[in-house]
Amino acid sequence: MNSQALSSSSAITRIPATSSTPHHTIIIGVTGSIAAYKAAELVSQLRQRGHRIFVVMTSDSKNFITPLTLQTLSGNPLVENFSDEIPGSSCGHIALADRADLLLIAPATASAIARLAYGFSDDPLSAIALATRAPLLIAPAMNGKMWEHPATCENVERLRSRGVQFIGPSVGLLACGYEGSGRLIESSAIIDCAEKLLTHKVI
Repeated sequence: MNSQALSSSSAITRIPATSSTPHHTIIIGVTGSIAAYKAAELVSQLRQRGHRIFVVMTSDSKNFITPLTLQTLSGNPLVENFSDEIPGSSCGHIALADRADLLLIAPATASAIARLAYGFSDDPLSAIALATRAPLLIAPAMNGKMWEHPATCENVERLRSRGVQFIGPSVGLLACGYEGSGRLIESSAIIDCAEKLLTHKVI
């Protein structure tokens, strides 16, 4: 093999993001749903569109996707616990709350929605939700009976009354074996909704 062919075959090309300058800072919260693995696609696609992504995981979400996966895809440090934060860090939960242009929680379990509705703040994700003044977009994922339960319906309405936006869930085959409402809506729909919120368009 000549030197020119060797140089060509060994070349590695980095695929750039859509934009070299991040458009917005998006905090993606991932909660303990089996659909948590789909957060990888959201993180990857939003980053490719030029947004700066930070991921915040609840402890249960780590049962379904590894922190390393989401940290690698986002290109930024990942937030899991208060104890891991460095005082004054730009990736601390209050710093992220201040920097956020959008807080997107996908998937959001019934438990996560209840915690947000009642203002719990004992983990980084719920604390960011309380502290940020950025729009909040929630993509639920749970068993259909849980989604339709009066307690969940009340919590959703409580959040909507505060200006929180919901997208989904969709109807389909659920991980529990039932078919009905409760499936995490497609990533493309979530991304479209997120970008409309970021540009202040009506959704």
